Amino acid sequence: MRLEYIILIILLFGFYETSIKDDIKRKKNREYVNENLDIGSKITTFSGVIGEVTEIEGEVVTILSGSFDSISKIKIKKSEIENIIS
Repeated sequence: MRLEYIILIILLFGFYETSIKDDIKRKKNREYVNENLDIGSKITTFSGVIGEVTEIEGEVVTILSGSFDSISKIKIKKSEIENIIS
């Protein structure tokens, strides 16, 4: 009977590590992005786009992405921002 309890504890710990802990980390990152996002910030999105914020309109953010030869304006949702680089 003790072996079942040990297995149950290991499974609960694995569940905590894989789902609950990652969710807490995402919420903290979301709060950081919402508090520190400004015009001129360099960001990365979940899809891998790197750009510089040029305009913030509520939940919609306009970024510039690309090289000097071909610059693109992209409108994305704030929730799609993964990280602020600088």
